[in-house]
Amino acid sequence: MALLVTMVMVLLAALLLSSALRTAWFGELIAGTEVDHQRAFEHAQALLRDAELDIQGLCAGEANRPCRGRDTATLATAAPWFPLRDTKAFVSIHGALSERKPPCLQGICISDGVAPEFWRTPAGELDKMKAVAAHYGEFSGAPSPSTSDPLLAARGWYWVEILPFDLGAPLPSGSEALRPDADSPYVYRITAIAEGRKPATRAVLQSLLVWRKAPP
Repeated sequence: MALLVTMVMVLLAALLLSSALRTAWFGELIAGTEVDHQRAFEHAQALLRDAELDIQGLCAGEANRPCRGRDTATLATAAPWFPLRDTKAFVSIHGALSERKPPCLQGICISDGVAPEFWRTPAGELDKMKAVAAHYGEFSGAPSPSTSDPLLAARGWYWVEILPFDLGAPLPSGSEALRPDADSPYVYRITAIAEGRKPATRAVLQSLLVWRKAPP
């Protein structure tokens, strides 16, 4: 009888130990997933800021130093740019990008042919978008993260859609401050995607940039 009780106690102890180990394993798994998601989210935020510098034509830390060409000569080299104050330039850029599938190059896109949530498309279609994306620091002059943060360099992308704005269209009440300047009638929609170490980890952020002069 004593042997039976001992065996039962040992079995219960083994079950408790197994349960504790399983709980600890699940805890580590959840914590690791949360850390991976948080890292991907921070990378996506960094990509949004980098895209804003790219649109404005400023290199990180070096104000008023253009990083991307901004004329038709640039387009002649198959390199697009962001039209800021030249509506004719948009016609040239639109014509060049509309011939591409998807209609993007070096992270610059026109909205025609870009799915609203393209990151939800099949993997093959998303891979096509990644192939025409911009990477962190590629056009902003930000230090390359290849050594300090290789995951951001290898698994982070951004795209900017150039959206012409109808200056004559009415805006909802209270949103007049979002109207772009008359000489730069564009809204820039930025999409940033960062993937983590785990296959299922992905952070997607979007923002809008409106070009407006600073008030005097």
